Amino acid sequence: MRILITNLAIANYSGSETVVELLADGLRRAGHSPMLLAPQLGPQADRMRARGHVVVDRIGQLPARPDIIHAQHTPVALGALAAFPSVPAVFACHSAVFEIEAPRPHPQIRQWIAVDDLCRERCLSRGVPEDRLTVILNAVDLDRFARRGPLPYQPRRALLLTKNHGHQALIREACAGQGMELNELGPAAGRVSERIEAELPEYDLVFATARMALEAAAIGCAVVVCDARGFAGLLTRERLPAWRRLNFGAGLLAAPATLAGLREAIAGYDPEDAAAVTDSLRAEATLDDYVARHLAVYQAALSDPTPIDPGQQEAANAAWIEDLVPGGTDRPWRVIATQNLEFDADPLAMRLAEMEERLREAILRHTAAEAARTAAAQARADADAAKARASAAQGEADAFRIQAITAATQIEALRASTSWRITAPLRGLRTIFRRG
Repeated sequence: MRILITNLAIANYSGSETVVELLADGLRRAGHSPMLLAPQLGPQADRMRARGHVVVDRIGQLPARPDIIHAQHTPVALGALAAFPSVPAVFACHSAVFEIEAPRPHPQIRQWIAVDDLCRERCLSRGVPEDRLTVILNAVDLDRFARRGPLPYQPRRALLLTKNHGHQALIREACAGQGMELNELGPAAGRVSERIEAELPEYDLVFATARMALEAAAIGCAVVVCDARGFAGLLTRERLPAWRRLNFGAGLLAAPATLAGLREAIAGYDPEDAAAVTDSLRAEATLDDYVARHLAVYQAALSDPTPIDPGQQEAANAAWIEDLVPGGTDRPWRVIATQNLEFDADPLAMRLAEMEERLREAILRHTAAEAARTAAAQARADADAAKARASAAQGEADAFRIQAITAATQIEALRASTSWRITAPLRGLRTIFRRG
């Protein structure tokens, strides 16, 4: 099966970028042909290509038509849906916060995937039918993330994995108070690792959320779930089932990070309990099961007998374009620009509004000018017609004058002729007779 996977970027191993690579690897191992489309490519894409993956940033570069579209991130997904209108699609929601992940109705999308219960609730709130929605929890490539050796009785080295700012100082202070060495990794730390699986075994305790927390726990580290958004606490075997259902992410981060909370989490470090967490994840969060569940959803989409209505498809494409292309000031593109591009969309929206107003004024001026030009042209036409009529009348008058002159000349010539003189007495008699 040829599966086209869309994503905003395949560049620097962010959460969705890592998921894309994991899924593509698993699909290839299962004998399928994934193709990846992302407008932003970087070192990660280069390394994936070197391993034989098809990774492109233009639809025209795809080597084949897909059998199914695995759509992530709506602006990129829109291009794939429009390019392959007869290909069914599955849409995957990876965040309950980011607008770029929000599901939107489209007749090509036959099934939806949510990565956790919070994303599931968001999909349902956006009108996704419950019987077409599947939760597929994140997984780990256990061959890549090999299990580390047993944890020490007390943690000696800690790692902060983060893509946001605001909690680093508290974690540094908490680790320093326990005499732990702390290293930092991730976009917010200014260093991104292309082989995080080689670095994680060097640490006993990891501060992270979402996929980063999952990978650290699967490899055998103790994990404190927190970031700048909030604090959950130490991951334990008791908490694991519920926390995994929320992807170790936003749904758990209800409390702010505090020094007291971090110290309590560090004090709860338990090598045996952390090992039990690792045992559970390595049994349940396998890549094989992850791929199998995706293939089942793909098959459900491909087996859907409902025909795709071209009119509904065109209307859906138009609605997506209206929402996702910069234009109206109150549409989702502004949220996407702010959240995903770290771009303040308000000035652009104001600028667009000003441009739209100027365009409307220009159209009104153009319409008025066209009306004036039309009126002037009509006036010129009327004047030309009147001039033509006057010229014709003048011609008729000139012809009549010529005729009159000709007649007068002929009369004068007649009166001067011999015949006129000879017949003069006769004309006089006719006058007498008329009187009598």
